[in-house]
Amino acid sequence: MVPEPTRPVDRRRLLAAIGAGSALTIAGCLGEEETDAETDDGPREEDESEGEADDGDEDEAAELTSLEPGPDGQSLSEEDLASLVADFDDQPMNDDQHEIEGEDRSYTPRHVWKWVSDETLIGLHFDEPNPEEATALDYITIGKKGVFTEESQPDEEFTHFHQHTADGWEAGHGGETGDEGYWLTHIAVREIEYPFHDEPIEPMVDYGFMPTPPEDGSDGHDTDWDAPGGGEGGLSDEQRDELVDVFDDEWANDAQQEANGYTPSHVWKFVGDDVLVFLHFDEPNPEEANDLIYFGIGVRGQFLDDDRPQSDDFTHFHLWEADSWEAGHGGQDPDQHGFWLVHHAVRPLEMPWGDVEVGIDREFMPTPPE
Repeated sequence: MVPEPTRPVDRRRLLAAIGAGSALTIAGCLGEEETDAETDDGPREEDESEGEADDGDEDEAAELTSLEPGPDGQSLSEEDLASLVADFDDQPMNDDQHEIEGEDRSYTPRHVWKWVSDETLIGLHFDEPNPEEATALDYITIGKKGVFTEESQPDEEFTHFHQHTADGWEAGHGGETGDEGYWLTHIAVREIEYPFHDEPIEPMVDYGFMPTPPEDGSDGHDTDWDAPGGGEGGLSDEQRDELVDVFDDEWANDAQQEANGYTPSHVWKFVGDDVLVFLHFDEPNPEEANDLIYFGIGVRGQFLDDDRPQSDDFTHFHLWEADSWEAGHGGQDPDQHGFWLVHHAVRPLEMPWGDVEVGIDREFMPTPPE
């Protein structure tokens, strides 16, 4: 199997997805020359308006948006849960690990999976061993092919290694040095407590999820193997459309839904009152996307560090009410409401802020509160 090559991000699509107001910064990152500054000796517009600075400040304060909380979220309905289970229908583990017999198919306990590239898959981790009987989502999951070595572990958020072939689900946790399988990240989407937690955790990247540390200094990395159930590769158009159909919530105001009724490049699904899960595609209109590039969650809050679940991981704040998608990036006042977002890359990317590997993108459009 040939590893999937890194694909550069097209400038036009990136500007549309991130926001035209960031064009100067992005152009600089990508090497585009800035236009020449005017050199005439005439008065500059900003010079003439310096005396009106106080009035401008008052106007800016009067134009603040998102000063009230956004629309309420809701938990997943039975129909939502059934649709998600049906859409996440890949089987990356061998048959012996499918210990749960449902009415529709067999499952690895609590999990359903979907391949999104030759080497990566996304998953949902539910509150019941049988996903068909689940009443809530506990985690979103991202997996990357590899082997059980320190060299192969992508980053610290990939706390858990699971073998693709084992005598049972429990036997697949961890393994012997060099075993093939998947390094997994788990991002909690609600308050939960599992046996490996000392106390309940809030929605966050779970750095304590079932740690399976590899042998110190162990070498080796290999992805040139086939999953037991096959299916590796990106989403087909039909699979993309199925996911877009179920990720059908909108939390941002109409002015931000600029891409054929979507917020650019994103589709969203509330999983609770204050938490949503999102898919971030490579095209502004998700219906025209070729690839999924990020999987993540958003947590409701205000433009305050105290409301940010993890400062290193939840890099981007977005207002729920703004004049455009670009205008919603970040905030101007701590009283503004929106969502703090964590973006987990599901494939290697070239972004204006640098090369991004599979994992939490800790440089994704940072909007730190002052």
